[in-house]
Amino acid sequence: MGLWDDIRSDFKTVFRMDPAAKSSLEVILSYSGFHAIVLHRLNHLLWNANIPFIPRFLSQLAKIITGIEIHPGVKIDSGLFIDHGMGVVIGETAEIGRNCLIYQGVTLGGTGKEKGKRHPTLKNNVVVGAGAKVLGAITIGDNVKIGANSVVLHNVPENSIVVGVPGRVIKKRVVKIFDDGPVEMLDHVHMPDPLEDKFEEYRAHIIELERRISTLEGKGDTIKVYNTMSGRKEDFVPNTPGKVGMYVCGITAYDVCHLGHARSAVVFDIIKRYLRYRGFDVTHVRNITDIDDKIIAKAAQENISTDEVAGKYTEEYYHDMELLGVGRADIEPNATDHIKEMLEAIETLINKGFAYPVDGDVYFEVSKFEGYGKLSGKNVDDLISGARVDVDDRKKSPLDFALWKASKEGEPWWESPWGKGRPGWHIECTAMSSKYLGNSFDIHGGGADLTFPHHENEIAQSEAYSGEQFVKYWIHNGFITVDKEKMSKSLGNFFTIKEILNKYEPEVVRYFLLTAHYRSPIEFSDVQLNEAELSIDRYYTTVLRVSDFLEAPESKEKNINAEELEELLSSFKDKFHNAMNDDFNTASALGFIFELIRELNRFLDGKPSGQKAHDIVVRASDLLAEVGGVLNIFNKTPKEWYSALMKTKNISFSDEDLEQKIQERQQAREEKDWAKADVIRNELAELGVVLEDKKDSTRWKIKLG
Repeated sequence: MGLWDDIRSDFKTVFRMDPAAKSSLEVILSYSGFHAIVLHRLNHLLWNANIPFIPRFLSQLAKIITGIEIHPGVKIDSGLFIDHGMGVVIGETAEIGRNCLIYQGVTLGGTGKEKGKRHPTLKNNVVVGAGAKVLGAITIGDNVKIGANSVVLHNVPENSIVVGVPGRVIKKRVVKIFDDGPVEMLDHVHMPDPLEDKFEEYRAHIIELERRISTLEGKGDTIKVYNTMSGRKEDFVPNTPGKVGMYVCGITAYDVCHLGHARSAVVFDIIKRYLRYRGFDVTHVRNITDIDDKIIAKAAQENISTDEVAGKYTEEYYHDMELLGVGRADIEPNATDHIKEMLEAIETLINKGFAYPVDGDVYFEVSKFEGYGKLSGKNVDDLISGARVDVDDRKKSPLDFALWKASKEGEPWWESPWGKGRPGWHIECTAMSSKYLGNSFDIHGGGADLTFPHHENEIAQSEAYSGEQFVKYWIHNGFITVDKEKMSKSLGNFFTIKEILNKYEPEVVRYFLLTAHYRSPIEFSDVQLNEAELSIDRYYTTVLRVSDFLEAPESKEKNINAEELEELLSSFKDKFHNAMNDDFNTASALGFIFELIRELNRFLDGKPSGQKAHDIVVRASDLLAEVGGVLNIFNKTPKEWYSALMKTKNISFSDEDLEQKIQERQQAREEKDWAKADVIRNELAELGVVLEDKKDSTRWKIKLG
């Protein structure tokens, strides 16, 4: 567009942005923001023509007239509107896209004294609120809103809202999955809470003080576990020294799994791995619910048997878990293989007076079990008063739950003393856990949504059945959230594991799930997964540097400053253990891992040589491999990592094709055909493949970020 086209667009924008604008004459005579933009456009022409002095003088004159300072070097696309513009300052290398809105008191400034790009780039349809500061050579994506008085210091992705000091992204584009397919939308606004941040800071200090006190008391290596039953961290002391029985609720096999299922599986896989790493003999049981109302409905929908439905989705689950590095449990029982044990448990509960049959159904009588609600903290009277009025009037109480259900026409059934039927959901876990782990065992795990009623009901029926404490430590993982809501099929906001693994390498997804403490919610977004991808890549890039260093020809000993790295190596395992001993805090453990990676890279930057340097690098590399093995990450070679990325990035080259291209380029270089060599390099770069020329070879990597 030309100068006058831009000015006409700016003029029209005033009426579009400001409903109070009534007439053309009013805008021309009294809108200082419009005056400032018109003067700037004329000024910018003079600046581009390299005319000295006058552009800077005119910009200062415009500042006096309008109260708005725009450096003549600023690039502004059409459709900018500066509303109530007093105090606006726009720096020299700023760039502003189309249809942007800026309020009074805004600064689009630079940081530092280096030459070149120092001011921000605002893309299209950006709104910057009154008093906001956007500082530095950062990029603000399309369709972004920046709140009043925010201070933005980092790049902002498209379709986001930023508030706070410093500015924080609180709203972004997400995708929800509905029956008709994926739908893009914006999430709700969730304001940052400084008080909550301060509490989190205090919590971290308290944890560190607890750790130091434990060390002074000689208990520094004690594993602490947050027990949902007590609501606090407790020293982990299994019922049998050195042995751990752990039962985790598995899936109901009626559909493909989403990321929420993956989180639970990864959490308890990590707990099992760490306990074994610390020397415990762990027996891990994870059940599969293969008969349920949802499975029956799915069988009718797909016109197959319930066995086929359960078998199909169980195999899908195992396949997804294998990709995510989740090992199989030691025992993986199906509910329908344990009908005999369930019937025996139900008969015992009836004989003890804790259950009663009605018309082929059997219900557990909650009022007979003292302490119902002790896990979830729910009060029985409150639960009864809040119960729906249309509950089954055959039950003695609305809270009574089914142990056995009489079969309906067309449903699967098993013979029982009360007629043909099938088990209730809760009783299966009591029957299977007691069969494989005994009436009382150490750890029962599952998602936080299972706390009530499933686990509460398990406690009631199990302790009524055996008369013993059912479980010593109850461990519940937090949710995966989308828009701060739990990811679930019922909300239509779930992402299947398959969908995510089409875009991201499985190791990236596993790493992402470890970046938050297992009890905390973790917000799903492409931004988070991209950050996880970059972190994993940082490790493999370090592995390549280590490999290059160790394979280099021996050279004489070079005096190096290795004190910081040696000190870190000496304390690293203690730090890792302390993090994991603190209720399996993988987020903290990853922080220590990347602290070591940073220090190792800094050491390599100094170009060390000699035997001492060799030994230090080997020691650091071995430690990273050891703890990576505990978390089951970092278990590829760099070549395997980049080959996997080729698939997720949809790069249409095989490893063989790529090697052929590299050979062609090498041949061109040997023949001094530099133009052909550059063509091949650029062709691969456009696909996202980066070449690194070494002394005797060429290495390829996948470009990220």
